[in-house]
Amino acid sequence: MKLPIVCIIGRPNVGKSSLFNRILGRRAAVVSDRDGVTRDRHYQNAIYKGHEFTVVDTGGFLPDDSIDVLADSVRAQIFNAVNEADLVLFMVDIRVGITKLDQQFARLIRKLDKKVILVANKSELQGDRQESYEFLKLGFGQPRTISALTGYACLSLLDEVVSVLPTPVRGERREERPVRFAILGRPNAGKSTLLNRLLNEDRAVVSDIPGTTRDSIDCDFIVDGQKFVVTDTAGLRKKARVEDEVEVFSNMRTLESIRRSDLSVLVVDCTRGMEIQDYRIITEIRKAGKGLVVVLNKWDILPNKNDKSFDHMVKELLEREPMLEFVPILSISAKEGQRVSRVIQAIQTVYANCRRVLGRDRVAESFANFLQEKAPPSHNGRVVMLTRACQIMVEPPVIDIETRTPELVDESYKRYLLKKFYDVFQLQGAPLRLNFDRKLTLRKDEELEQFTESSNSVLAGVDPQRHMDRKTRERPCAWLEACAPGRVHGFAQGLLWTVYRTENVRSSGRRWRCRL
Repeated sequence: MKLPIVCIIGRPNVGKSSLFNRILGRRAAVVSDRDGVTRDRHYQNAIYKGHEFTVVDTGGFLPDDSIDVLADSVRAQIFNAVNEADLVLFMVDIRVGITKLDQQFARLIRKLDKKVILVANKSELQGDRQESYEFLKLGFGQPRTISALTGYACLSLLDEVVSVLPTPVRGERREERPVRFAILGRPNAGKSTLLNRLLNEDRAVVSDIPGTTRDSIDCDFIVDGQKFVVTDTAGLRKKARVEDEVEVFSNMRTLESIRRSDLSVLVVDCTRGMEIQDYRIITEIRKAGKGLVVVLNKWDILPNKNDKSFDHMVKELLEREPMLEFVPILSISAKEGQRVSRVIQAIQTVYANCRRVLGRDRVAESFANFLQEKAPPSHNGRVVMLTRACQIMVEPPVIDIETRTPELVDESYKRYLLKKFYDVFQLQGAPLRLNFDRKLTLRKDEELEQFTESSNSVLAGVDPQRHMDRKTRERPCAWLEACAPGRVHGFAQGLLWTVYRTENVRSSGRRWRCRL
């Protein structure tokens, strides 16, 4: 059953994104005192007292005569969100009172015949709450006075929200895990245009103005029965050039999107070519251990184009970054829809490669052939012996190589082995990693397959700790390992342990310690 949708609307700077974050319990949207920070529809799933629903953050409503060149596009996004919503939260600023823009917007919403709850935000002070009666003029009944910033009366508002919404049937059901990918690139490379083309709808605001997208927007879609979650991100610029506070948060959210996605699609404006910032983005993707697809966008307007243009451009990229040889590179036109379907095919290929179990025997046999073809060079007269190799991890794939002197293995030989593994196993787009250890960690193929099978589906509507005993719940390390055996990264461990420790300190007053 489709989840009910709650849409948050209002004029600029009334606190819509703050309430959005408050409902979700995390900073999912960029918040600033400046008007017009949010422009696109931002969808996230929320759970409150067992009720699951989708909450939508929207841009601020602007009048027809606004000087903002994106006002028309933002209004279209707002009314698209309202039309599909089961409940609308109409937000106003109780400190400012009713404005002409509030009245104009309210008249338009009343014509749509939607369930509306009037929310008077910024009601921290008792004196402010006493002035809420004037908002009865908007025609949505008694306003609910809250403070999204401090959390005042937000739980009471959520109680009313879930009482109005239809309750979907929740049970212990297996849902296929969607493929998550992020669309990255420099400003004005065509990321939002590609998003809209993949979704076949105008989900994101598109313009020629760099920096139109300011937040990371998650969207769901299905292709041939396969579920995808795509994140449209703000354009990444060099840190030294980022002075605006909104852009700082946008960059942070973009980097976070890389970490929580399975792979990334780097969109490059082919009319400008790959620049230093594009290579920095590739470095961030590799650090996060994520798959990569490179898309050369705006191919339809490439000047002096001929049959050899693509080959020449790819050759230039490989001269500057040889490791791109193992990354799918596509030329498309997101605006015209040229070869966009190949992007999905490349995403599916890279996603499968990131999760591949290469085979213990095949890895060992191939590794022996590599050594026979080219032995590792000695280091200052000392012989470097590499004895065995075995795959020890998926997502990303990691091959562990045993040697008594890991510190003496030459970097050029590491690149040689990496290239040979890519060539033999055809791991296009996957972030293959090689570890050199004194003692080899052996993993059976069945263990690695268990890792991928456990992440293929998720239990919807079920507490993930429900089947654990009390001792397991109280041990954060065991809980993390039970959730994703062998695949917990340091970032996730630190984040989850911080939340766990905070909750336990609050409840019991004890200070917990754990080595992660």
